[in-house]
Amino acid sequence: MTPETIAILAVGAALAGLVWQGQRGLRAEMRDLRAELTARMDRIESRMERMEGRLAELGDRVSRIEGMLHLHLGRNEEPAAPAE
Repeated sequence: MTPETIAILAVGAALAGLVWQGQRGLRAEMRDLRAELTARMDRIESRMERMEGRLAELGDRVSRIEGMLHLHLGRNEEPAAPAE
């Protein structure tokens, strides 16, 4: 082997090592990012479930208030027939 061939192979091996290390670093960062995003999505989902529960509770309360208003204002009665 000539010295030039050895130098070319050495540079190729060094570049391959750098690319390999870079890929390992990117994979580790992607795993960390995926874990962080999963945790955030879990927190968002939990908050949404709490909001859904509160909205359902508010809907029930509004329905009860509407029922009381209908009783007090007489809106549950049949409307009178129009005058002819």
